[in-house]
Amino acid sequence: MIDTPRREQPGDAPLPERADLTAWRRRHALRRSSAAQPVPNARRYRRTTKHRKHEQDS
Repeated sequence: MIDTPRREQPGDAPLPERADLTAWRRRHALRRSSAAQPVPNARRYRRTTKHRKHEQDS
């Protein structure tokens, strides 16, 4: 016999949503909203002279 999921009946209480789905929905809503601001990335490439200290010694 194949186990099939039971269909919801009119009197059934809704199942609580998984916690990870709730968190995902919250993040997704924030990202879609106009309140979302980019976070500055510390690893961003910057055009600076490398080894400045070494060049000053010469």
